[in-house]
Amino acid sequence: MDRKEFLKTACGLGVCGCALGVFDAPEALAATTAQVPDQRLAFARHQVATMVGFMAAGPAAPACAEILQNTGRECAKLGGLSTRFRGDPEGYCATARKDWGTEFSWDKQRGVVTVAVAEGECSCPLVDSQRTSPFFCNCSVGYQKQSFETVFGRPVQAVLKSSKLDGSERCVFEVTLS
Repeated sequence: MDRKEFLKTACGLGVCGCALGVFDAPEALAATTAQVPDQRLAFARHQVATMVGFMAAGPAAPACAEILQNTGRECAKLGGLSTRFRGDPEGYCATARKDWGTEFSWDKQRGVVTVAVAEGECSCPLVDSQRTSPFFCNCSVGYQKQSFETVFGRPVQAVLKSSKLDGSERCVFEVTLS
């Protein structure tokens, strides 16, 4: 079977989108998929907001906060930015500032890094800013811990000082080197 026959057969089976991606035509695929919003994301955001509300209530909240922090650590590992800057905190901060608009201040004497995320909506695609509890920000605390532990090569403590989900213009974290 030659390429043309393969594509005709594939399209006949309803896998045109996959074939377009394989043959380097992402803009054609994007044009066909961008027209219809996927309601599954809205549903997932609603479900996450509901689940986080349940997690924040009651005596299990501390254990749930730890689970969210561990989830944030995994997110940081997936992104991999901090791994590129092991031992180079200035490089890490400069890149995050350039790529995401995050501001950093480092009080080297006290061993404290203040991280101020850019203004605007929460960057997590699972967040519904109207419904999601600020408790979900424990995920971002874990992200900061993992990132700075990787960059500095030692344990850190991270504390959320303000959150967009709590009405602040920026999320602000204080990271203390151990």
